Amino acid sequence: MSTGGINLAKKYSRKVDERFSRESFLANALHSDYDFTGAKTVAVYSIPTAPMNDYSRTGTSRYGLPKDASRNVQELTITRDRSFTTIIDKGDKLQSEGAADAGRFLARQLREACVPEYDAYGFQKLASAAVSAGAGSGAAVTADNAYESLLAANERFGDLNVPDTGRIAFCSYRFANLLMRDPAFSKDCETAQRMLIRGTVGEVDGCRIVRVPANRLPAGAAFLLLHPLAACGPKQLEEFKIHENPPGISGWLVEGRFIYDFFILDSKAGALWYHGSQPVLKLLAVLTAASEPGKSAVLVNPAVKDAPGNRWYYCTAASPEGLAAASYGEAINLSEWTELAASGTEISPPSGHRCLRLVEADADNRPVARGETSLNIG
Repeated sequence: MSTGGINLAKKYSRKVDERFSRESFLANALHSDYDFTGAKTVAVYSIPTAPMNDYSRTGTSRYGLPKDASRNVQELTITRDRSFTTIIDKGDKLQSEGAADAGRFLARQLREACVPEYDAYGFQKLASAAVSAGAGSGAAVTADNAYESLLAANERFGDLNVPDTGRIAFCSYRFANLLMRDPAFSKDCETAQRMLIRGTVGEVDGCRIVRVPANRLPAGAAFLLLHPLAACGPKQLEEFKIHENPPGISGWLVEGRFIYDFFILDSKAGALWYHGSQPVLKLLAVLTAASEPGKSAVLVNPAVKDAPGNRWYYCTAASPEGLAAASYGEAINLSEWTELAASGTEISPPSGHRCLRLVEADADNRPVARGETSLNIG
């Protein structure tokens, strides 16, 4: 039976069908040289060099006119203050064979919502910083130029004195596949054949290659090359609580708060390079949860849009064939779609509808990301 969209056991398995998940890709990749404990803003100083002069063998200022050393100040202010909450009713836990467990829910929330959102926001901010600084390329990547595009980014790093060791290229699985098919890579890279046999990409040109799921990277991303010293991703607060039998509730109240941000250091901004704008739709991780009778909550993980002006739109149908079309570069017909205000918004699908498609569209209503899932209705 179901009560308010919450499945209660006739005789359900107490083993929950968990979704696949991944650990954070950025949490341990960036440096943590600055302490944000007890402060929302940290001032970082950088000291410019003095100008070089021609030495004069006469006069009293033979080295040049001395001036006080100047200093530049960069203020790093944390802006991301995120939270979540849910109730695990004691009766629901007892009548679901223990599947509705507060501890399990919290672990699931961390790995499927908090961690992906932290990574997605970080990759987005790093990519935006690189593009704003002119450190990027939008050229289409193919199996004939993937290796060349990575070498060009590494060449730029070398010209800017970025350390040769420690560089990391976070790339999409699509780019990694193109790289392994690139004839130049197969010919020039000493370990290419071993990588091809194993189907993995480890280290190329002294740079570690890390493949990242598309839903954590910006739409159209090929790769983001960085040195860990270029940026930091402080987590100022990670507070997660389980309250047992709080006032007004028989069961558990689960709450969490996550304060974090990402910063690119002015003096090391040259250690960033973003190659993106590929003609392919980003994959959205979307799922639905049965809520009130006849309703479903639509959840997007991570709940981070590629650009502030982008919007989410959804459509439903009885079968996948009935869903409205969404293709890269082609504006959607808004009459076929309904805007989704935020992740977690409840919708009321028509009777008989069992499929949902979600797109993220830019200001011109052109999709940059898309995801499909089945509808769970209360």
